[in-house]
Amino acid sequence: MKLTPRLRTVIVLVGFAVVFTGLCVKSYRQKSATWDEPQHALRGILGWRGDHRMDPEHPPFLRLWAALPVAFTPSVKLDTELIDKVSPADWVGNVQFQYARHFLYKVNDADSILYRERFMIVLLGVLLGCLLFAWINEWLGFWPAVVALMLYGLEPNIMAHASLVTTDFGATCFMFGTLYFLWRSAPPQKVRATAAPRLLQRGFTIFNTVGAITFFTLAMVSKFTTVLLIPAIIILLALTAYRQANRRRALAIAAGIFSGMLATTWFAMWAAYGFRYAPSANPHWLFQFQQGSPFGDHVPFIARLAVWADDYKLLPNACTQGFLLGQIKAQARGAYLFGEISSTGWWYYFPVAFLLKTPAVLLVFIAGGLTVMFAKWRKLLNTPVYILLPSLIIVGISMTQKLNIGLRHILPVYPLMLMVAAIAAAWLIRRNWRVAIGCLAAAIALLAVEVRRAYPSPLAFFNVFVGGPQNGDKYLVDSNLDWGQELKGLKRWMDSNEVKHIHLCYFGSADPAYYGIQYTPLPGNGFMDAGKLPTEPGYVAISATNLRGVYFTEQLRQFYAPLLKQKPVRRIGYSILIYRVDRPWWQ
Repeated sequence: MKLTPRLRTVIVLVGFAVVFTGLCVKSYRQKSATWDEPQHALRGILGWRGDHRMDPEHPPFLRLWAALPVAFTPSVKLDTELIDKVSPADWVGNVQFQYARHFLYKVNDADSILYRERFMIVLLGVLLGCLLFAWINEWLGFWPAVVALMLYGLEPNIMAHASLVTTDFGATCFMFGTLYFLWRSAPPQKVRATAAPRLLQRGFTIFNTVGAITFFTLAMVSKFTTVLLIPAIIILLALTAYRQANRRRALAIAAGIFSGMLATTWFAMWAAYGFRYAPSANPHWLFQFQQGSPFGDHVPFIARLAVWADDYKLLPNACTQGFLLGQIKAQARGAYLFGEISSTGWWYYFPVAFLLKTPAVLLVFIAGGLTVMFAKWRKLLNTPVYILLPSLIIVGISMTQKLNIGLRHILPVYPLMLMVAAIAAAWLIRRNWRVAIGCLAAAIALLAVEVRRAYPSPLAFFNVFVGGPQNGDKYLVDSNLDWGQELKGLKRWMDSNEVKHIHLCYFGSADPAYYGIQYTPLPGNGFMDAGKLPTEPGYVAISATNLRGVYFTEQLRQFYAPLLKQKPVRRIGYSILIYRVDRPWWQ
């Protein structure tokens, strides 16, 4: 039986959804919470109960989405009266981390909550894959779309963040959806897709307009850094209007679409915070970071803007002040690159991180796609501008920032680069179909082999150019490698080696005791435990981020420095290093 175009598309997308979901679920069930996940997991549950005081640095939508399966479960225990007793300034420090940890590990079942919330992010991973396929199918044809979807399904950075309860992946999905529907609003070009003609209509149709506004709004109420999308949208809308036959009418429509985006976002932001100005039912508990602290001195313009918005109650207090807090925290943060530590980062951090953590096969595809794209430079203002302009804005602005803690901050570039990779695939297919099949099959196989070295720890992936994930901590740490996710792996190693007790210096906010780990906390073991010197002989387990001393004082860095010269007994998920200690190394 000959497959119809619609049926083969359904088969491809269903197959992708099953495989991608299976890979993500298998991976996340073997991982403990990453550093930020307890806060994010609790934030959504609190939000559904009308409390928006937890982690105000991001809008609430994605956390509300993730918490849907657990927010209304009677077994989930939660006491918000404790928050009322803490000042807002103290709350946004370590207190909220401690509260989230207590909620998740002491009074509830952490894995039960995390598994269900993580699955909701996996669903967004499936949605993004479908959007990627749809765009490339319409633009380049079915088989390049299939190749891009396979690259997407195996891309370790996509897989890692689609398996975590954070804001990074959802924002990536919604930003890409916005660009897709903006592209569909452009004047009709040659169409290669085989979907229903009604859905393939290009231009300022109701379908495309509603799609662009919807995804833009979802992006804005998910993560504050999605404002990076606004300059690209303005330029792309203007370009789209300019290329229409009736430019004046098209410019008016484009201006109306952008105005609709802003108006819908304003309404949706209030809706996400429950149409209430105060972060909770307590009207006296308000964030005011610009008062009585040096916070406002770091970003004076944003501080004044937040005060002005609060004075007129233009947006919820947690929204304006959360944005201000995020900007303040971004001014200085410990960062690590190639063995060096800095509090203000490096301008080249993100390009380097991209080159280190992107699979070699995908880098080759991207290089090939860029070559083909620029060889046809006269067509750059067609589809390529919808790919290159947002990518350049996201990476360019990120390179000017001082927050260098993870490749995840430029994650929205990845689906766009997969579109560039699809150009290379399309070029091969058009030149010689039989040769293309062999080359593409070999490339996908090589990608699978490379990614398999890190799986089920895709967060720790580093490409073969730097020797794989076992060398990762020489170049990058924190959310690039070690984000607190390997306590389960540590417990499995202890059980298989009959190790009853371990000395632990852990970088994360999960509770080792929840996983049955008997341990003595070492100096620098986070804000949860008071550190002690190890007794020997015995085993010492230390997170790679702590071993490199990113967030430590110089004295504490020197304390652990001798371990860098020793060979670890085992690397747990490339994140936690285990050493056998028979004598004090610090003497």
